Amino acid sequence: MKETVLIDRTKRCKILTLGSLFLIALTVCTAAAQDRQITGKITEGKGASAVPGTNITVKGTTTGTVSGADGTYTITVRDNMATLVFSSVGYTSQDSAVGTKSVIDVDLVPDTKALNEVVVVGYGTQQRKDITGAISSVSAAQIEKVPVTTLDQALQGRSPGVQVTNNDGSPGGGVSVQIRGTGTFGDNSPLYVVDGYPISGGLNTLNPNDIASMEILKDASATAIYGNRASNGVVIVTTKRGKQGALQVSFDAYGSVQAIPELYKVLNAQDFASFATEIADKESYPVLPEWRNPSTLRNIDWQKEVYQTGYRQNYNLALRGGSEKVQTSLSLGYFDQRGTIKFSNFKRYNGSLNLDYTPAKWIKVSTSVKYTRTGGFVGFGSGQNGVGNLTKLVPTMTGNPLTDQVKDANGNYGYYTKGATAVSGSTNVIADLETTDREQESNNLLTTTYLEITPIAGLRLKTNFGWNTSDGSGYYFTPTNNRLLTPPLAFYSQNASNTAEWLWENTIAYSKTFGIHSIDFVGGVSAQENTFRQSGASGSGLISDELRNVGSIQTVIPYGNQQTWSLASQFGRLTYKLLDRYIITGTVRRDGSSRFGPGNKYGVFPSLSVAWRLKDEPILASVNALSDLKLRGSWGKAGNQNIGLFQYQGIYSSGSSRNDNRGYVFGQTKTYYDGLVLSALPNPNLTWENQTQSNIGLDASFLNGRINFTADYYVRSSSGFLLNVNVPSQTGFSTATRNVGSIRNSGLELGLEYRESSKPFKWGINANVTTVSNKILSFADGLTSVGNFSDLGFPTYGGNLWTTFTQSQVGGRVGAFYGFKSAGIFQAQEEINALNAAAAAKNGAGTFYQASSTAPGDRRFVDINGDDRITDDDRVIIGSPIPKFFGGVNFDGSYGQFDVSMFWYASVGNDILNYAKRNLQSLATSGGVGVENVSEEFYLNRWTETNPSTTYARAVRDDKSGNTRVSDAYVEDGSFLRLRNLQIGYTLPATLVRKITSNRIRLYVSGQNLVTFTKYTGLDPEIGQVSDPNNGSTSATVKGVDVGNYPTSRFFTLGLNVQF
Repeated sequence: MKETVLIDRTKRCKILTLGSLFLIALTVCTAAAQDRQITGKITEGKGASAVPGTNITVKGTTTGTVSGADGTYTITVRDNMATLVFSSVGYTSQDSAVGTKSVIDVDLVPDTKALNEVVVVGYGTQQRKDITGAISSVSAAQIEKVPVTTLDQALQGRSPGVQVTNNDGSPGGGVSVQIRGTGTFGDNSPLYVVDGYPISGGLNTLNPNDIASMEILKDASATAIYGNRASNGVVIVTTKRGKQGALQVSFDAYGSVQAIPELYKVLNAQDFASFATEIADKESYPVLPEWRNPSTLRNIDWQKEVYQTGYRQNYNLALRGGSEKVQTSLSLGYFDQRGTIKFSNFKRYNGSLNLDYTPAKWIKVSTSVKYTRTGGFVGFGSGQNGVGNLTKLVPTMTGNPLTDQVKDANGNYGYYTKGATAVSGSTNVIADLETTDREQESNNLLTTTYLEITPIAGLRLKTNFGWNTSDGSGYYFTPTNNRLLTPPLAFYSQNASNTAEWLWENTIAYSKTFGIHSIDFVGGVSAQENTFRQSGASGSGLISDELRNVGSIQTVIPYGNQQTWSLASQFGRLTYKLLDRYIITGTVRRDGSSRFGPGNKYGVFPSLSVAWRLKDEPILASVNALSDLKLRGSWGKAGNQNIGLFQYQGIYSSGSSRNDNRGYVFGQTKTYYDGLVLSALPNPNLTWENQTQSNIGLDASFLNGRINFTADYYVRSSSGFLLNVNVPSQTGFSTATRNVGSIRNSGLELGLEYRESSKPFKWGINANVTTVSNKILSFADGLTSVGNFSDLGFPTYGGNLWTTFTQSQVGGRVGAFYGFKSAGIFQAQEEINALNAAAAAKNGAGTFYQASSTAPGDRRFVDINGDDRITDDDRVIIGSPIPKFFGGVNFDGSYGQFDVSMFWYASVGNDILNYAKRNLQSLATSGGVGVENVSEEFYLNRWTETNPSTTYARAVRDDKSGNTRVSDAYVEDGSFLRLRNLQIGYTLPATLVRKITSNRIRLYVSGQNLVTFTKYTGLDPEIGQVSDPNNGSTSATVKGVDVGNYPTSRFFTLGLNVQF
């Protein structure tokens, strides 16, 4: 018992002792952890100017403050073990341990990585501070902010001088990209260089998620090294590659819903039948008997029948990483879009592998493999045959006694009365789309491999070989008894094509610094060859609708061709720097092209540029607010070889048709027999289109990179356009290809960026704007103008002749709208009589001011040449699709785990020729036979005796007075401001993400094309180049014409980014 008590006492003593020690330690710790204030001042350099707005935080905590206008700060810390972190935009972050200090002054060091940023240029890289040309960059982060179908769409609004316009809103639909204006009458697309390989045809085969950066080369100094293909600018695309370190896995996905666009308001069946019958009774043309009982007709809204809610989905998986010697990047992508038009779709499958191997410091081998498979269908053609034609269809069908519906429950399709003139221009488009079968796909493979050796410091030898191949195939089938065919026999066509191209380039590069001097040189040789093969067959009268192959066609029409072109080139670029602030660059390229004849195959394209980094001058070195200031100037030449093959030679055609100048005539019966006949005149003097460009630029940076400003003024002169011009009739031809004419583009490009990283809200904004001046200086051979290169399938009958709707005149702009000026609506016969009398008095009896049929309610046109009558000589320029200026504004910010980005795009001063509006004011079909629907606007506001409108003409079917001819009545202001993209994201907290073995998870929602401000009365003011409905070609002479294009509509997107 006593022993137990002794033990208890011993334990009590130990407890009391330990407790006392704990209380003493706690007291000491508490005293040591008393809050205390740290003060100090943030400056740039000893005793230099203060750095306001610096973020000061206690490392590992949320405690922080910001330095004041004088650079001073005060912050509270908990203990001597704390560490302060000092950070500010444009400076390198610094850490400072607190210890026992109560005053901590910090001298921040400017962060020059923005100036030292490596920019990809032709055949090499340069630091941004050393660039002498006009080059803009688009980063992967900017591309990822906007969900796009094709990569070139991501260029819109990102760079001054680059105009990107959606040609239409169809799945996989293309865009038109122009750099520094319209420099040629043909294709103005830039040259795209993907991982060192120059490609043509746009960027629709590339996966936007694979892109690391895009550099846009705009002036001749930057583009001259690409010679004869660089006249329209160059876009260098660099894809993502693996880096040394642990394997990084990323998965990106998004899904979008595409809203049905705004629809045209047209007449329903009842109003249309009444309207058509009313006009028919006045003009004595036939209508269907059932139209005289409108209440019995079933209404069909063709737009609602064809339009649907669209969607798109996109998935991308990427694995990147590597060791010291081997780095790998592997990515897979899938994109699928169903359009807002039924049966329209686009799919793309991407696979990309980039492999870099460095077995030793002096040798490197790199391989890139990119595979793409695409397929899609739009369902409608282009031009007059586009989706806008839906609006004209007669809104009721009475030709099938089984049903008057578009399609009934038993699968019967309604159709129009066969052979009836009144409905000759209409067809059941749903039946056509559902009963036809079609498929079109392509497979593209682009591979490049290079070996680079560095035998001594500064010297690099490189050989690069690339292979680019594309295979396309498809078929089209229309079954027996399709109502579009006469006779109603099944139709089948099949096609296949292959493009095989190789590129081999060998370069040598050397760079060296000698005290205050430094040089950088790259030179090389290049050879490239392209072979295109195509074959196909079509015909009608299949043995069976189930046997869909060429062999079962009763009458086969085969076709095919093969053509090859090649290039052989030498090039070099030398950059010299003095004192690291005076820079001069000279570039030259010599190209030889098989497209031109002997004596004209080779062209030389030089450039010279200088830059002066004023910031490094002693007088400005001490100006701390100025981070960088550089002046640039350049001059150079580039070329354009974009013409058909063998045009310098005489071209012979074979056949037995008199209509296309083929075959020979023998005997008194004048029978045509097969034979070779000269179909195009030779011109051995054909040569390159040439371009000369001058540029003056300024780059400035303030507050250590917080504010950045660029400005460029350029003059771009192009000459020697390859055009078909009139030739003497004695030659037996009306036209021949010649080098004629010159154009000048000039403009001012401005870019401004501001970034603020003060916590808790970090944000940045950048804006750019470009002015455009386009002027045709001359043509040759007495030519003063050229018209549109495609008629787009427009009407060519009566007074509605739309054969020429643009005119490019000397002193004017390319592709300017050309037509009559209107002067209101005739209100009284007396006014018309007086004008007719004056016309007869000056021009003889039987002449009229406009037409003998002109009556009150017809549109009056202006007599420009003063001969008292309206003729083609009264047509003038009535508008231009070229904007006065365009630009974009991009905003991005973050607060905690949330981030937001917003992108606005604007085009100002461009006009639109609204053919869709004209179409809905004409009751007649485009071929002048039958009747079609009109808009509610025209129907309700048209001129009548009780509604003497001064804007809308009277309603007629046979428009002999030409009220709907090309005129300024259909030219509208196409200026617009559009919220192209708005995105809000949330990144899950790191503590939560790590629990599911992930490094980063981000969710986002976004909307595209959410708001548009415009005065344009059509559906969409963004009108690009319209494709020729016959061959799919585009031209600068048919830009800005609204034919009722596949409209652009809103997207609502939910997305996910995951990194492991």
